[in-house]
Amino acid sequence: MGKQIGSSLTVFMVSDLARSQRYYRDILGFDVNDWWAERDGLSGIALKLQQAPDESGVHPNPPESGSDTGVDVYAYVENWAALDQLYREFTSKSAMMARKPVVYADQGPWKEFIVEDPDGYHIAFGGVDGGRAHCSINPHIDSVFLWVRNLDRAVDRYSKFMGLEVKQEGRFGHLHLFHLDNGTHLMLDSNGMENVPIPERGPVLFKLNTVDIDRAAQEAKDHGFEIVYGIQRLPQVSFCNIQDEDGNIIMISQDHSERG
Repeated sequence: MGKQIGSSLTVFMVSDLARSQRYYRDILGFDVNDWWAERDGLSGIALKLQQAPDESGVHPNPPESGSDTGVDVYAYVENWAALDQLYREFTSKSAMMARKPVVYADQGPWKEFIVEDPDGYHIAFGGVDGGRAHCSINPHIDSVFLWVRNLDRAVDRYSKFMGLEVKQEGRFGHLHLFHLDNGTHLMLDSNGMENVPIPERGPVLFKLNTVDIDRAAQEAKDHGFEIVYGIQRLPQVSFCNIQDEDGNIIMISQDHSERG
């Protein structure tokens, strides 16, 4: 059986929901709505803020034995450069710090700091420096750019096909940015594309996963994509390539390797 759980939410019962939502949005830089508060997608750090019926419903974790500070959520940061940048961002916005950055030499070494919210919940941010301390590049793909000719039409097509919310704050003139659940961004850019010819052939630009390749292919056609490489069915994977009206080619893939 393939991967079934893609993310999880930690529930914080809070004494003043509006105050907590403001703090996580304005101070900690979370994307906050009526359903969750998340930073770097639902696979980054994701919380569910709920109004407690009264003060007795607010229960931050107590400290573990030998510690003076309880922790309710641990968030892993890939390297110390990113961790330090996050700390500077939080302190510049006057976030409440339960513990300033500290290094534990016998644990990697491990470096962490702890942020406190208005109800006393604590989120620890930490990570190891690892073998990339000399490198300024964070080794993951931050964004994927697609060149499009009609931005509004492309935004509508990709939002419906991928189930993405179109937010006004994602529009930057000739560019629209979608925040994806894994922290990556999809950026549609129409700058100077009006008279650029559509390429006859191009490479696959990125891959999307699905749990049903036949349904995904049909949905792609329903949303105006062309199937340019029909479904190929192999023992471990099935896939096909689709193309939008601007010539951008995307692979859709269904993994069978863990199927029971």
